[in-house]
Amino acid sequence: MNEIALWLGYGVMACAGMALLALLLFALAYTCVVIVNRWIKAMMRAYDLNILRQTMRQLEAEGKVSKKTGVRP
Repeated sequence: MNEIALWLGYGVMACAGMALLALLLFALAYTCVVIVNRWIKAMMRAYDLNILRQTMRQLEAEGKVSKKTGVRP
């Protein structure tokens, strides 16, 4: 009887350890995904801003918009 209880105890501890490890890995993966998503969004904003600046410079050079007002002169 003690041997059965011992094996059950070991089984419960092993399952709890695996569940704790899975939870830890899930939390770590989720944190990494959140960090990467924020980094990607920041990079996209910077890229979009650079494209907008280039487009505005091109339109200013062509005389289609004014630098001060942003509309046609």
